[in-house]
Amino acid sequence: MVAVQVSWNITYQEVNTEPYDPFEAQHGEITQIEKEYEVLQEQLKEACENYEQIKLKSSEETRDLEEKLKRKLEENKISKTELDWFLQDLEIEIKKWQQEKKEIQERLKALKKKMKKVSNGSEMFTQQNDGQDKEYELHLDQSLEISDTFTNEKMKIEECIKKGKEHYKESHQRAVDAEISVLENWKESEVFKLQLMESQAEAYLKNLGLMSDSEAYPDMESDIHSWELFLSNVTKEIEKAKSQFEEQIEAIKSGSRLCELPEVQISELSFPACNTTFAWAVPQPGAPSSPSASHLPRTPSRGLPSWPSSA
Repeated sequence: MVAVQVSWNITYQEVNTEPYDPFEAQHGEITQIEKEYEVLQEQLKEACENYEQIKLKSSEETRDLEEKLKRKLEENKISKTELDWFLQDLEIEIKKWQQEKKEIQERLKALKKKMKKVSNGSEMFTQQNDGQDKEYELHLDQSLEISDTFTNEKMKIEECIKKGKEHYKESHQRAVDAEISVLENWKESEVFKLQLMESQAEAYLKNLGLMSDSEAYPDMESDIHSWELFLSNVTKEIEKAKSQFEEQIEAIKSGSRLCELPEVQISELSFPACNTTFAWAVPQPGAPSSPSASHLPRTPSRGLPSWPSSA
């Protein structure tokens, strides 16, 4: 580039726009070359930086590859050793298989001979069986006839068993009903006796209450107390007897037998000693509760109920 000095006093000046020969063929080529040079410088700098990075990366990759190659060589060495062992084992197994194959062939040969003998024996047996087929058919027909007979007998026996079960069930129910009836009769008999004593005690207490002359009968209060206590005991005994009989009836309904159940325990009650007497009949201690008490049904022992005494 050439510098041109221009005077400030010149009011009019011209700019040289002609190409600078010999460096320019056209105007502005030098400037264009400078710009391209700067671009190339930047590209060169960038290429150098990339080269350094690639060189560093390649160095690391080379080290990794060398380590991998070293490991692969060691693994190949180990694999070769294992392969040698495997080949040795394979050779041993092949020898063993060959020995087993030889033994199997010998065994197969022996089995073929045995099969031939069995086949010959089977043919002989088949020929013998041909003569026995008719006999077997005859026995089969006989067995079918016997089977039919047994089936008919079995049906008859099953029918008898069914009828027997029905008869047993009916008889068992009748026996249960009979035992329940016996218990109910005993219950009515015993409760009637106690109720008769209760009614007599109530009547006696009523008559004692109607008496107003306490001086003529000084023991009246004691007698009233004794008869009230006796009446209370009779009432309790009635409830106790009813409860025991009901429990036994429920037990029989549940499957128990009358002969297996304990007897109903009813306390022996007697009229209290009486110091106050009346003109009409008064029950005495130890005497029957009423003239008709001796005609009450007696409590029977375990078994069928007995009829009332006619004495």
